[in-house]
Amino acid sequence: MNKIRRFALSLNTSSPVYGLGLLTDEPDYRLCWLLNQNYSWDLVRSDDILITDKNSSIPQSYACFESNANHQPAIKLIGNRSKEGLWLTVFQQVDFLLVVSVQDPAGQYLDELKSTIGTKIPQIRGLFKVPLPSFCYL
Repeated sequence: MNKIRRFALSLNTSSPVYGLGLLTDEPDYRLCWLLNQNYSWDLVRSDDILITDKNSSIPQSYACFESNANHQPAIKLIGNRSKEGLWLTVFQQVDFLLVVSVQDPAGQYLDELKSTIGTKIPQIRGLFKVPLPSFCYL
């Protein structure tokens, strides 16, 4: 059985962090635009996330979009695919990871988001909760 790879994911927040896996055929900039049109997140391109696997000296670069620092909840949209490969090998079907940092009632916010995002944005074909602590150091 393959060991789960764990990666650092830095978030400047003291709130609990949750993840939603998104399945879509849209490119990153278009998905970001669609999310900004339907939610007031103001996602903008930030520095790519660089991951270096211990078996390879070549870092993998994954697109990242973030809401501004004062926005609540804090939102990150991270691509799961790069030219070099997959970031989250356990969730190979995921195209993007939507990372949400929200205060209580976090479960209610995530359930509402999960139920509305697919109807507001039909280009998102699938959506499911991803247990971030199982594979990321936060």
